[in-house]
Amino acid sequence: MVVKTIVIIGGGVSGALVAANLLKLADAPLRIVIVERTPPIGRGVAYGTDCPDHLLNVPAGRMGAFPDDPEHFYKWVAARVGRSTFPTTVASTDFLTRTLYGQYVYSVLMDARNAASKEVIFETVVGEAIDIEEKPEGALVVLSDGRSIEASRVVLALGNLPGEYPIRKSDKFFHGPRYVHIPWTDDALAGIRPEDEILIVGAGLTAADIITQLVHQGHRGTIHALSRRGLKPQVQRLNPPYRDYLAGSPLPSTVRGLLHLVRSEVRTAAAHGLDWQGVTDVLRPYTPAIWRSWPLAERSRFLRHLRPFWEAHRHRFAAQTGAQLQALNASGQLQFYAGRLESLAETANGADAVFRHRGTDRRTTLHVAKVINCTGPRSDYSKYQHPLFINLLARGLIDHDPLALGLNATPEGELFRYRGKPSGWLLTLGAPLKGVLWECTAVAEIRGQARALSVKLIAALAQQTAPAASPARAAGAHQVSSFENTHGAPTGTPWKPRAFSAAQ
Repeated sequence: MVVKTIVIIGGGVSGALVAANLLKLADAPLRIVIVERTPPIGRGVAYGTDCPDHLLNVPAGRMGAFPDDPEHFYKWVAARVGRSTFPTTVASTDFLTRTLYGQYVYSVLMDARNAASKEVIFETVVGEAIDIEEKPEGALVVLSDGRSIEASRVVLALGNLPGEYPIRKSDKFFHGPRYVHIPWTDDALAGIRPEDEILIVGAGLTAADIITQLVHQGHRGTIHALSRRGLKPQVQRLNPPYRDYLAGSPLPSTVRGLLHLVRSEVRTAAAHGLDWQGVTDVLRPYTPAIWRSWPLAERSRFLRHLRPFWEAHRHRFAAQTGAQLQALNASGQLQFYAGRLESLAETANGADAVFRHRGTDRRTTLHVAKVINCTGPRSDYSKYQHPLFINLLARGLIDHDPLALGLNATPEGELFRYRGKPSGWLLTLGAPLKGVLWECTAVAEIRGQARALSVKLIAALAQQTAPAASPARAAGAHQVSSFENTHGAPTGTPWKPRAFSAAQ
């Protein structure tokens, strides 16, 4: 009997949690393969850091890897208190290090592997997937070194893409030694002297990581943080749960309606001495349904007018991180600006960065040693020239989200072909689903997606290998294993990749 194979491309948190759930659920012969180019498995970009000042921005008691046990991470740490690399005490309300969380995810995966059925094979492959060829019974995943893996199903667990370039010119500067495009690489801060002035483009969570890492390394020079609106994420506060003001009520059908509802509820909360954060937290489980209910025009309106404010208030710093940034700002070492970057030019001993202050014609030139791009991840896969995406798009196996927020897919992660139906064998979770679900990249969302996707995969493979059934039973099985395009989109010609410059 041929053993079915599920290949998971990406070994970060998304890929590791899919594999862990498959290992827990599978009770029939199955081969699970994770392809990851930069092990160890389970850490990815977010949790691959070794800086002790990089903290989770959610308390330990809410970071469990499984949706039915949100305290699993806290209990895992509590059982190991006092050991090497573990804290001496822990509470469920603590904001622990991201390094520790990466260790936890790997531990969860290994526990699932050790407890799995003897008929289930688990493998990790160090390599980079560059192409997927469709086959009659699934697909062939092709790696950059020429190896290939036959698969019945493929899961793209890709995480976030590198960010956009901060301006659409200065192409020469972007290829020089004074610019860092991907801030989370091991050598991103190499060559920076403690006294150097640094420009960070962006003021969100990625910027906070770089600032705290610089200070941890003993940096003393001025750090300039430039963002278009000058918005910074808020500090995460621990509040009692706020009442569910959306329960039993129609969801806001417009951006204006959502804004009016939240503002009204914040005023009500303030009148009772309660924090606005509890009001926004109530939205979290409703956000995908609200987003999906809006037509494209309304989603586009949200992106134009509310997106920066949503992200600044929804994605918040750990309290310790916020206090550290506030102290740096008060001392003058950290300077925040609101404005638009206009030019970057390399000089004999550094770089000149010119920006226009928001709402004025006033311009400032900063003389810095290095410019670090912390504008956050991109979401338009058509502009990311990795061979895997180029080939998948050229083959017509994936399609863009209409607003360039990710890939076109069902809410369950079934990827649409170009202007057509899902293939049935290619799926995804996490960041590529941003255009479908909007909020989909935090652990709370990913752990739910990983569980649901694993249940779907196990059920689909079971139907595929089941004995022939009666017509009535087969019709029922079709509803489980067939991935129909409910929008009735016509099939079309595969998308052809276009050339683009580094400054796009």
